[in-house]
Amino acid sequence: MSGEVFIILLLLVIPGEAKKSFLSFLNMQNTEMLSFTKTEENIIVRSSYKEKQPHSSYLLVKLEDPKVLQVVNVTKASLGVTDFTIHLKTFPGETNLTLQLWESEGRQTTLIEEIKNVRVRVFTQTEDSLFQAPIHVHSSIFLLVLSMILLNKCAFGCKIEFQVLQTAWKRPLPILLGAVIQFFLMPFCGFLLSQILGLPKAQAFGFVMTCTCPGGGGGYLFALLLEGDVTLAILMTCTSTSLALLMMPVNSYLYSRLLGIAGVFHIPVLKIVSTLLFILMPISIGVLIKHKMPKKAIWLERVVRPLSLTLMFVGVYLAFRMGLVFLRMAGLEVLLLGLLVPALGLLFGYSFAKVYLLPLPVCKTVALESGMLNSFLALAIIQLSFPQSRAHEASVAPFTVAMCSGCEMLLLLLVYKAKRRSSLSTEYEKTPLV
Repeated sequence: MSGEVFIILLLLVIPGEAKKSFLSFLNMQNTEMLSFTKTEENIIVRSSYKEKQPHSSYLLVKLEDPKVLQVVNVTKASLGVTDFTIHLKTFPGETNLTLQLWESEGRQTTLIEEIKNVRVRVFTQTEDSLFQAPIHVHSSIFLLVLSMILLNKCAFGCKIEFQVLQTAWKRPLPILLGAVIQFFLMPFCGFLLSQILGLPKAQAFGFVMTCTCPGGGGGYLFALLLEGDVTLAILMTCTSTSLALLMMPVNSYLYSRLLGIAGVFHIPVLKIVSTLLFILMPISIGVLIKHKMPKKAIWLERVVRPLSLTLMFVGVYLAFRMGLVFLRMAGLEVLLLGLLVPALGLLFGYSFAKVYLLPLPVCKTVALESGMLNSFLALAIIQLSFPQSRAHEASVAPFTVAMCSGCEMLLLLLVYKAKRRSSLSTEYEKTPLV
């Protein structure tokens, strides 16, 4: 049934004793929120209560604000288990609803189970359309941006130094450090911080999945702009993307169990492989150009910086354009965690590399690869694995991290350039005139 959100509420009840109810998707102890985006919504409530007489139990729905939610009807179906379907009309706003399971025995009615103050948020139709539809870009603009991306990756291929590649394979410590941080330390930090901040389960899982993502293209882009090791950055991105085929399923299984989220999580294998190919193919072409046509390679190396800056601003703009809708669901805790995730990745990467006395460009590269995550792989997992309303809630995490990491990296770049210009001017002033 398209256009309807189905949220299963399991009411575990035994006669004469009310047991504590729980939601298969929502944790009521954390006052999680139901998010609706349609003018008509359905909630399915499942009860395991054994009736004393056939059709003697019924569900009562109490609404705090009828201007936000209105009950059309409640229907009951019994096929092995009892399902109550609540048909709702929704209007923009926020309210609470209370669910009560009653049993009628003659003239006497008994309250069997109650779930109080279920928080509900209803988005306007405009917001809904933004949830549903991707940003529509004119085909010519799309082709222009895609051509710029491919040209930029070819230019990065021209900057690859084979000596650095050989050194990296012989001394893979930076690659190992990046892998440990990306697939072990960062997911654990995402899980721990989401529990400390009391985030709902779906948002907590979204942050864990974002933290377990491999490095993205931003890593080697900023390695270039911040004078890191570009060759190492490209190698680390390709290695971590390959490892993601194994580690993302492992982490999704482990942390979904720790968070109490049941279900089968679909890993976007094709998307990960296509991401890897999208990096490797144009970069390989760039390497070939450098080997066969060194003069054209020099030209490509000259345009890589302005191209990278342009694409960086385009990426930040698109992340904000797509993420602002999801941020309307975010609280201060989500924004705080969105700021912390890339910052912690940068801090861990740089600190670990410094402990092992790695050169400064390598330290920068490990930090950037640990902090600049491919958040859209997490988004793909969420969209493939969750129902629609739940996916919207969980998608807040990757978009928030993408926007915050973009802003933090731009700020870091500005500070770095300002300091470098200041140090260069100071050295120029100190240089004696002959």
